[in-house]
Amino acid sequence: MNHKPVLIATDLSARCDRPLDRAWMLTMEWKVKLYILHVTDPNKMEGLGINEEDIEAQIRTELPKGRVDVEILTAAGQVADTIAEIATQKDCGLIVTGVARYDSVGDIFLGNPVDQLVQYAEQPVLIVKQKPIRSYNNIVIATDFSDGSLFALNTAAELFPDNNLHLVHAYHEPYESWLKSEGFKLDIKSEEQTLMDRFLAKPGIDEAIFQRLNASIEKGDLGQVLQNKIEQTKSELVVLGTHGRSGFSAATIGSKAKSILGWAKQDVLLVHGRK
Repeated sequence: MNHKPVLIATDLSARCDRPLDRAWMLTMEWKVKLYILHVTDPNKMEGLGINEEDIEAQIRTELPKGRVDVEILTAAGQVADTIAEIATQKDCGLIVTGVARYDSVGDIFLGNPVDQLVQYAEQPVLIVKQKPIRSYNNIVIATDFSDGSLFALNTAAELFPDNNLHLVHAYHEPYESWLKSEGFKLDIKSEEQTLMDRFLAKPGIDEAIFQRLNASIEKGDLGQVLQNKIEQTKSELVVLGTHGRSGFSAATIGSKAKSILGWAKQDVLLVHGRK
């Protein structure tokens, strides 16, 4: 597997330690180059009397141990689109960042909305929450059977070619509150299983994926279903595609992305669908 370079965006704060450690671990594992990028407002930079040399020196003092081909970059401009632009210029295959506040559903590093960076970036965006201890052994991937979730599955499989993949679809029973027929419930489940089978039969899924893929359908709210699956599989990473059936450009599997990002303790990989 030939991975592309990784770009990590840092605001130089202590909360960037975890994303940096994870990015460092990935680049060592994949044997690729790591770009560490700090984007700042040019006016603020001037007023504080900080220059590029100061920024690079601070970053270098905080680098983890290990042999990594690293290049430190500084840029001035709007954060999200500058990150996306430089990631494309450097032909990166992944952008790594962190959250600004763990109790904030919509904020990521530097307080920018996560959907803004995901919309701008061609690359998948890995939002690191956990202190990395080991590789992602188990990965949960949500699907709504859309092309966006298919692309997310293939992207996760390509980035992590040796990891266990747990594909899950959440469904609900219409009129559940007043329609109690067991036969009806079995029919709904059978229909959802048929949709899963058709999804997995699509030609866009590489045959090698099936050797490490466990697919399931679960009744319930997407958030609860994902949480249960994460606990069952002891997964360290959740993968979401950003173009679901709903068509909202900032949504993931409907409009649940920000909610999932808010409660999930695990790292989250957001994969932008094909444009």
